[in-house]
Amino acid sequence: MSALNRLRAAARSDMKRWGNPDLAWRACFSTDGTDGPTGVAPVCRDEGHDPDDGSVYVCCPGPVIEVESAPLAEYLAALLNTDCPKEA
Repeated sequence: MSALNRLRAAARSDMKRWGNPDLAWRACFSTDGTDGPTGVAPVCRDEGHDPDDGSVYVCCPGPVIEVESAPLAEYLAALLNTDCPKEA
């Protein structure tokens, strides 16, 4: 197993413990006052949280990772979602 595959498996295990079993990520507003979503977080599955709302609430699973860049946040969310597809 390659080093990347070992890291991927370890990250998947952690993400499951954080309450994100399908490993879906989104760009989010992790700080107040930013023009765009500058963080990444697992998708919130709470029925009261509109999927199009990029805010982070108490209902949202962690971790929330601030990256200080809207383009980087969008890229990381897309990369995580591509790299960690749903398991059957």
